[in-house]
Amino acid sequence: MLEIVRLGALDEQLREQMQLEIKHIHENLGVMVVYVTHDQGEALTVSNRIAVFNDGVIQQLAAPAELYEQPQNAFVAHFVGENNRLQGKVVAINGTTCEVELPGAANVQALAINVEAVGLPAVQSLRPERVKLTTPGSLLDVFDARVTELIYFGDHARTRVSVCGHDDFVVTLPNSETVAKVEPGAEITIGWRTEDCRVLNAP
Repeated sequence: MLEIVRLGALDEQLREQMQLEIKHIHENLGVMVVYVTHDQGEALTVSNRIAVFNDGVIQQLAAPAELYEQPQNAFVAHFVGENNRLQGKVVAINGTTCEVELPGAANVQALAINVEAVGLPAVQSLRPERVKLTTPGSLLDVFDARVTELIYFGDHARTRVSVCGHDDFVVTLPNSETVAKVEPGAEITIGWRTEDCRVLNAP
C-alpha cells in the first residue's frame, strides 16, 4: 500500500502532530509512506530513509542519521541541516585524511571523502554543533575567532564568528556557564576533531 502525503498547507502545531501520526501509522501498520517535503528537519524526524534530489537526480539515499552525519557531497551537506563550508586547496592526502590549505590561515586536517588529487580546490563541511570552545593544543585544528553575533535559543546559543577568513561561520553552543562568557566582540578559541570535518566535492 502506498500513501503520498503532503502537509505544506498546515500550521506548525498541526503539522508536527501529523508528522508523529504518520510515523506511528508506518510503524504500527507497516505501510509504505512517501513523504515529500522541503523541510529538512521534518524529513529527519519522520523518515526511515531519505532521498535527497537535485535537478531530478538522487544525490544520496540513506537513513536520517547517516545522511546528516555522513553526507557524500557538498550539496547534501549544505541542504540537510546547518553546515559551515570552508573553501581551500588540498595540499596533501594521507590515506583517509587530507590536509587543506585555507587562505590566510593555518592548514586544516580533515576526512578525505571526495578528494581527487593534491592541488585541487576543496570544500570542507563542518556542522556547527561539532565546533567547540577550546584551548590551544587541545585539538589538532584550533583557531582564534571573533564573535560577531549571539542568538539565544534557551537550550543553546547560535554563535556567528569570524574565523579563517570567513565571517559567516556558525558555532552552536549548549547552554552552560561557558556561553554566558561569550558575547559579540569577544575573542575566543574554537576547534574541532579531524573526523568531524569532511572534504567534499560538488555533485
